[in-house]
Formats: sequence, structure tokens, C-alpha cells
Amino acid sequence: MTAQKPTALLAEDEPQMAEMVAFILESEGLDVVTVHDGLQARRVWAEGGIDIAVLDVGLPGLDGLQLCREIRAAGVLPVLLLTARSDDSEVIEGLEAGADDYVGKPFKPRVLALRVNALLRRSAPRAPEQLRVGDLSIDLLTRAVVVAGRSVVLTDSEWRLLNALAARPGEIVSWRRLLDEVWEVENWVGGRELVKAAIYRLRQRLHDDTAHPRYIETVRGAGYRLVP
Repeated sequence: MTAQKPTALLAEDEPQMAEMVAFILESEGLDVVTVHDGLQARRVWAEGGIDIAVLDVGLPGLDGLQLCREIRAAGVLPVLLLTARSDDSEVIEGLEAGADDYVGKPFKPRVLALRVNALLRRSAPRAPEQLRVGDLSIDLLTRAVVVAGRSVVLTDSEWRLLNALAARPGEIVSWRRLLDEVWEVENWVGGRELVKAAIYRLRQRLHDDTAHPRYIETVRGAGYRLVP
């Protein structure tokens, strides 16, 4: 069964900006619900099922700051504000309203993607300390990996790759997110091939059948996941 993608509420009244931000979020593996005013954003949020809110500060109907205050008063949903003002006053007001982060316009797509991913990681439920997938056992504290009763020695990058998947058992993780978390690089040129080759080597280390893998599954066009 395919793991459910995180869902982002995007509230942005400028159509071209909304389209660009939605594209960035979808490229990071999120489902996006886009609205263009604050009252509509409040209704979508109240219905539930949202994992992160990305709000423009200057929304019509109900501004992003007020909506942020309402969201924060109700719970711990991560909120990222988009602000067009160059001074610090709006940023300070947003943080005081309970926003977790902000991005100033204009912004680089890479910056927005990293900020959203960071908020999602911090808000995600903690992974178990130990995980079993068939005869594969992973201890996330000691880094011990055992396959069919035999210890497997991994390089640091191989462990970080396995850990990035094990932290989200059953969840599809995009190659971009793996590139961010494992290699911490900003240049994506050749990034997909790097991740693909690393997954291949990790499967070999785990004695996994690369043609019919039991542990790490490739989800075509989406990413990779540790088989639940």
C-alpha cells in the first residue's frame, strides 16, 4: 500500500506566485491544496488533513497573520509565512503570531523547498528506535544493521541513506529529499543518478535482490521507500 503524501495548505492570492509555489511543493512530494483568500484557507484548515500551512501574509478576507494566530492557538501545525516586505517588522509580527518560519519574496525555489522540508521533519512523529522489515533489523540508536542474523557494515553515507528511509517506514521519500538529508548538497545536477547509484549499492550491502527488492522499494516517478 502506498504511503500517504504530506498535504500542504497553500494560501496565496497572486495566481502566478501560487502556481510557482505549488509546483515547488509538489516537486518535493507534497499534495497541495491551493486557495486564494484567507477565509477559504481557514475553511480548508478547519476540515483537517493538513500537514503544513504556507500562508501569504497579505491575504484578502483574512490576512495570513490572523490565520496564523488561529492555527497556533488550536495546535502545533507547522506554519510558514510568505512575506513581500523587506523590513523586519512583518517578520517579527509573524513570528510573534506563532509562525515557525518565513520566506521573503522574491525567493529562490531551493530556499522554500529546504524550509518546508525542515518544518515537516521537525513536526513528524518520532521514528521507533528499532525497526524490522522481514529479516532486516535496524537499530536507529546504535546503527546496528542485521540481515538474517548477520551483521552488515555500512559506510557513513550508506547508513545516513538507510536512516533517512527508516525514519519514515512505508513513506515515499523523493530523491531530492534524500539528496538534501544524506549529502546536504544544493547542486542538483546529477543528483537523481547519485541517489539511484547509492540505493543500488545499499541494496547490495543488505543482500537485497536488486531486481525484486524486499527491503527498499523504488516507486517510479516518486522516490524510494522502506517496505512497510
